[in-house]
Amino acid sequence: MKNWQPCLDSDSEDEDTIQMEIDNDLSARNLQAKDPNFDNSQNKEVIDGLTLHSQDMGLNNQITQSNSQELHTEEHNTIDDTIGYNTYDPGDQEPDDDGRSDYSRGSWYQVATPLPSPCSPPPERNESLSESEDEGEFQNVDVEDYRDYERWYAEDNIYEDSEMLAETLTDEEIDSIIMLAIRQFGTVTQNDYERIRYSYRHKLGLLTTQRLRTRIAALLGVEPKNIDCCVNVCHAFTEQYADEEVCLTCKEPRYDYKGQPRQTFQYLPATPRFRAYFNNPDFIRKMLYRFNFVQKPGEMNDFFNSTRYNNLLHTNIVINGVDTGVPYFPGKHDIALAIMTDGIQIFDQGSSETNTCWPIMAQNLNLPPEERAQMRNLIPLGVIPGPNKPKDFDSFLVPLVEEFITLAGGIEVYNTMNGETLTLRVHPTIVSGDMQAIKYLMNFKGPNAQVPCRECLMIGCYHQGKKTYYIHLAEPLRPGSVTLQSYDAHKLPLRTDKRTAAQTKKIMETVRVGLADDLRKKYGICGPSILDRIPSLSRPSSYPHEFMHLFLLNHGPALFSLWTNTHSGISDAGHEQYLISHADLVLIGTETVGATYLIPAKFIRPFPNIESSRHLYNAELWSFWLIYIGPVVLCGRLSQKYYKHYLKFVQILKCLLQLENTTHRIKQLKQEIVEYVEEFEEYYYQYDYDRLSVCRLTLHALLHIADDVLRCGPVWVTWSFSIERYCREIVGCAKSKVVPYAAINRHVLQMAQLAATAARFPVIRRAMLFGKSAAPVKSTSMEKIYTEYPEIILRKPRLPGFPLSDRVRRRIAAYFHTNQPEWTFHAWLGFIPKHAERWGKLRIPDGGDCIRCAGVVDPLSPYGKRDSSYIRYEFETDANENYPNRDIEMVEAFGYGRLDFIIALTLPPSRKFKLKDPKLHILAHVTEAKGAEGDARTELVSFTQVGRSVILDVSSVKNVVGRVYTTGVKPSGEWYIIDRSSGACETAFHPPEHVYEDD
Repeated sequence: MKNWQPCLDSDSEDEDTIQMEIDNDLSARNLQAKDPNFDNSQNKEVIDGLTLHSQDMGLNNQITQSNSQELHTEEHNTIDDTIGYNTYDPGDQEPDDDGRSDYSRGSWYQVATPLPSPCSPPPERNESLSESEDEGEFQNVDVEDYRDYERWYAEDNIYEDSEMLAETLTDEEIDSIIMLAIRQFGTVTQNDYERIRYSYRHKLGLLTTQRLRTRIAALLGVEPKNIDCCVNVCHAFTEQYADEEVCLTCKEPRYDYKGQPRQTFQYLPATPRFRAYFNNPDFIRKMLYRFNFVQKPGEMNDFFNSTRYNNLLHTNIVINGVDTGVPYFPGKHDIALAIMTDGIQIFDQGSSETNTCWPIMAQNLNLPPEERAQMRNLIPLGVIPGPNKPKDFDSFLVPLVEEFITLAGGIEVYNTMNGETLTLRVHPTIVSGDMQAIKYLMNFKGPNAQVPCRECLMIGCYHQGKKTYYIHLAEPLRPGSVTLQSYDAHKLPLRTDKRTAAQTKKIMETVRVGLADDLRKKYGICGPSILDRIPSLSRPSSYPHEFMHLFLLNHGPALFSLWTNTHSGISDAGHEQYLISHADLVLIGTETVGATYLIPAKFIRPFPNIESSRHLYNAELWSFWLIYIGPVVLCGRLSQKYYKHYLKFVQILKCLLQLENTTHRIKQLKQEIVEYVEEFEEYYYQYDYDRLSVCRLTLHALLHIADDVLRCGPVWVTWSFSIERYCREIVGCAKSKVVPYAAINRHVLQMAQLAATAARFPVIRRAMLFGKSAAPVKSTSMEKIYTEYPEIILRKPRLPGFPLSDRVRRRIAAYFHTNQPEWTFHAWLGFIPKHAERWGKLRIPDGGDCIRCAGVVDPLSPYGKRDSSYIRYEFETDANENYPNRDIEMVEAFGYGRLDFIIALTLPPSRKFKLKDPKLHILAHVTEAKGAEGDARTELVSFTQVGRSVILDVSSVKNVVGRVYTTGVKPSGEWYIIDRSSGACETAFHPPEHVYEDD
């Protein structure tokens, strides 16, 4: 075959010569397909030369424009028919999991399958080649020429890699990264991306997905670290397993017949992302939250009030047994992290396999609380693949531990804010997850063990029928005995870091296998945890109990199952009377569904029927139901003794969910929890051996919650709502039923890469807002803020020139007379204008509520199905209102009612009323909830009918409230007020975002 060298003079070749080369290439490929030993090197040179030659013809369009155009078209079509459109050499590319390239091959209906070809480097630069005589022709090279060149040849051009080290991005790279973000956050598939890329190739230059991944990885250093692991996920081939070629546990081979690992675990190093943070001045300022946090004695408002953090501040960093002499967090930019993990089923309808995977992520505690849980700020560290649970969790955590040991010693980072290099240290301080996940991370025996608790050494009671251990305070009563033997809940045998380390050491030093197993059972410890190597972590201080799983997904639903006689292992109520009748349970379900329409959509999603569809309840729904709905619908239906006990549980939840708390209140809470657990055992366990199954580990763990808060901060610091959102992303991307973990790894990698790219490049940060403002706007185009009322935002619909009825004018006159009694009621009535501006909605800025007036609610509209017109308002009232002959005495009061509409009333200038200029008053027309007396934030407040209508200044409106209708106490029915303005943290999977201009 002829060796075709690149030619710079495109007019020296004719069409026959080119066609001959193509025919030779076809013959060579046919020979290669028949003979695997066929030498294809010359053929590759032909293709490489053909590519360069075709591009050179496109550049010399001034010399022989018509001939070149015709020749280029014929060549283009011929290669399309032969090997598929846009075929490229995958020499330095990694193929996708299905073995096919992501690169577009033209029409997606007829995609040709090219024959495999060996890798080839780009052609060497021939310095002896003479330059073109007409160098001015390159002035006519335009963007389209470069795009055409990229489609054919840029995949193999390694000389362009130097561009990735620059601090600027090309338009092509920016467009591709934004498209990647759209794919990541939307539903654009790989095939759709290729169709877009092909269809708009003449207008929009988009990189192939593989090339884009390579560019981002080289630009930011966010490259995955692939670690071989057992195909059954017994362990990863690290440390003591590193040299294995066959898994010693399941006897499965490590490699396939091609010598490739059969299963891999992808770890995503966090160091490149930490470096990228310091390319973003705004993000640097946000991460100063930890350094600027003011610790006040007695407060418990964040992790930085905890004893764990304060102990670290006064402790030197010890790495591999060597004291560095540097305390924790000496620099203002040092980062505190929380590591989180959970096990998830990636398929709803499983097969014989479980298909469980274990995502691992970190949360940046240096960020303000409202920023930590945002998806863009989470730090994915990898996903341990399935389909089974790992038998050696530590083997998968080796790269994580190695990286954080390095980060504890410090790395050099360039700070763009001040142009200086700083030593950055990153310390994981707490580890969070459900009990099963923490059992693996701590390497403890965990649930169902003889010593199951990770914070104390209480011994469980073995149940012969259930074949498991249950942990309780009081021992079961023996027949004929009335004396209880129980633990003192205030003096539990607590574990400590030093004691746990000593017990672990004793187990490992024991030579006799049987004796070592006895010690493991005695202490509830399987052995050392690899996380102990990270200097800032220790067992058990760094592993608090997690609120969401403990309270909302375990104990709360278990309590409800006892009332409905559906608790596993319990067939009756024993000698107690806590069961709810079926008729009442049906009404509870109906009233729960009905509450959806009386509660603002901002509060909660629609409620399923708790009687018939309890399986649809997640942690968010259980939280709202247990705290707000349950006390209403259970009143009058659950026996009073058990109802009061349940209200104690509600108060525990409310206390734990407070955004601001005190150490004194948490110590009081510990006593309240002890009383609650002791009463629970009395009412439901009844000290009966056959009822031991109600004393689950989740009940016992409640006793440790108060200590966990004092040691590690409020429950919202470590709860799993963040990891659950991360898990939801993973489940959504696992579309392949054959190789789901490859898709998961790619999705998680892109999450990390996009976050790092947005942190490093301002142009990407701005572009990824997709038209939104970089900061929350004060008001949108649908809203208006009057100068006289800067803290109130009025929203459309708006009716200018709205006629005021006589009754409304009289109420307005009464309002002005009450506040300015120097003029009579009738004087005010005659002075008030007959027309005003009416508004239909109200929004309170800075995260406040959005209230829709009752006058603009259309019951037939989708927005009319959720009522957000009832409010809590504060005002000043005349204490002597019922005594006309006494002087007016204004006192502060609050109430609940319905906001009917809002009036923007402008009083004209008047000498009589001492008004030199027009004066604006924004007034709220409110109908009182008659009989709704008391504070619904702390007690149950109900009403049966509405009362009088009054006029208030709009600044009196404080927040929106919901209602629940029930017939549990009064057969005629009544509404209970749901007021959640007490400062409790929202238990939501999706934290509220800011209001932007386009909302």
